[in-house]
Amino acid sequence: MDVQLRKFSKGMLQRVGLAQALINDPEVVFLDEPMSGLDPVGRREVRDLIASLRQEGKSVFMCSHILSDIEVLCDRVAILRSGRLAHIGYLDDLHQRTGNRNHVEVVATGTDAATFLSLMPADNHSQVSSTASGLRIEIPDEQDVDAVLGTLRKAGGKLVSVQPVKQSLEELFLDEEC
Repeated sequence: MDVQLRKFSKGMLQRVGLAQALINDPEVVFLDEPMSGLDPVGRREVRDLIASLRQEGKSVFMCSHILSDIEVLCDRVAILRSGRLAHIGYLDDLHQRTGNRNHVEVVATGTDAATFLSLMPADNHSQVSSTASGLRIEIPDEQDVDAVLGTLRKAGGKLVSVQPVKQSLEELFLDEEC
């Protein structure tokens, strides 16, 4: 009680600001960089708090430069670039804005890129890269997944995951063409 706010850490000031914003149980909450200056535990606590506000039916407007936080917490997003509205929409729609709607990522272990590439048909346009744990294969068209999996089996590889590739908000923000 005797400590002045200016002597608090950045993380503690963030918590005080959140408490001030929520003390009257508002229906609409505006948050500016709510996770700035927080340690990982504090970030998790604030993320959980914002998620609980949404579950209670409250509207939360959040401004943040940390786009991964936006992707985790928000339904609708507006992206400003140089002070102008560059993109607006539901998060799922924004993820699908590029022409790579059918791109698929395959992650595998048990083989190397050279072996896999030597067995892959020449007409396949997949991008293959080595990772610390194995291979990452980006397939431009989901129709080619079966062929890539067949090649992976021939190469002695083991499938870890197959998932669609979505454009992140960071990529969308940096994309100058849109």
